[in-house]
Amino acid sequence: MGLLDHKVALITGGAQGMGASHVRKFVEEGARVVIADILVEKGQSLADELGDVAAFVELDVTQAAAWDQVIARTESTFGPVDILVNNAGIDVMKKFVDFTEADVQKMFEVNFFSQFHGMQKILPSMQKAGGGSIVNISSDEGLRPTAGNAVYSASKFAVTGLTKAVA
Repeated sequence: MGLLDHKVALITGGAQGMGASHVRKFVEEGARVVIADILVEKGQSLADELGDVAAFVELDVTQAAAWDQVIARTESTFGPVDILVNNAGIDVMKKFVDFTEADVQKMFEVNFFSQFHGMQKILPSMQKAGGGSIVNISSDEGLRPTAGNAVYSASKFAVTGLTKAVA
């Protein structure tokens, strides 16, 4: 018997790296998992590898309306969502003076606004499930910034603040 038996999880950025490790561990613990990512081939491959306890859904986390479709697909596949892991994130590596406004906007869209949208949009599904858990992946940079990573740090500080405030 696993810690997550009979739970339904939605994991963003789940096609590779840390997200894929979350997916595998959740499945190992008994959850049914929807892998949401823009990396279609990798996400579908992971879902195929894991079998009927996993499904892949393409999701650009920056598009608020797309969250509604992914949540509806998750509910129709596995039922209401018990757990959301907001894992998707990016880092743009540049000197601070070289950042463009577009760079900053993109980083905040992926690292912060996607988590805001996910939290806000998932709540009705979690209410159907009788409650749930939201895990927002931030970074040490969201607690202690380092030189040379100002914009990433700012986006992760925003995630940490939002998470604490909503909790």
